[in-house]
Amino acid sequence: MSYNKPYNYVDGTVLTDSNQNNNDNSVKKYINQDIVQADYNAGVFNTSDFQRGELDPITNHHQFATGEIFGRFNDSAISRDRSYFTAHTKTNDATQISATSKQYQAIYECGDTVVLEHDGSVFFTFGANFISLSNDTNTKGKWDSRVYLMISTPTVPVPTIIQGTRCFSYEETSAVSFAGTTDPGSVNYIGTPLARDDYNQNRRWIQFQWMVKGLAAGSYRFFVAINPKVEMGYSSARQYTMEIFYDE
Repeated sequence: MSYNKPYNYVDGTVLTDSNQNNNDNSVKKYINQDIVQADYNAGVFNTSDFQRGELDPITNHHQFATGEIFGRFNDSAISRDRSYFTAHTKTNDATQISATSKQYQAIYECGDTVVLEHDGSVFFTFGANFISLSNDTNTKGKWDSRVYLMISTPTVPVPTIIQGTRCFSYEETSAVSFAGTTDPGSVNYIGTPLARDDYNQNRRWIQFQWMVKGLAAGSYRFFVAINPKVEMGYSSARQYTMEIFYDE
């Protein structure tokens, strides 16, 4: 079908913000939902009429007419791109592995500060390989370090956890019993675990997809963080994308 804008501009007439917003919203909806094959046949639109968006290669940010997308990717083969974390920044040895001690450390290149121009939602896709090395000072025992997606705003600067995104990275050790609050589930259901599974059972890919809805226009800081309970750990292969969808 052909496109008809709701407001026709008239020379010499003062343009109101509501009329301009109605035209903007109308054309966005038309381009994303209402174009049919007949429109191409009738020559209403051709491919040169579509906005391709603008890429910022420095921040890897692509802005489109109806939304934006941010993305990061690191190859596990490149050791210099590892994102390290440690529990040594906590006050003492007992605090490092305490279930109640929380000191979240952001994962490198897994976060962005964004400004929503309109109300909307943000969709996250995250995946990473976490390695929590065996403790030297504290008791070994498959300590569980929790990973969350977190959010902060100018009015609420203290980061808060986005519930539902929780994942775990377990200390790699051959200890039989787990010392944290959860068990990594190391049982081999098809037979006796091999010797190499003493460590590899704790090494797993962490991933989630999550939609944060009902965000008002404004500035937001999103990032993935870990509360480490090991003296040294790191994330190697990582991928992180954040897609913004504006409300109609």
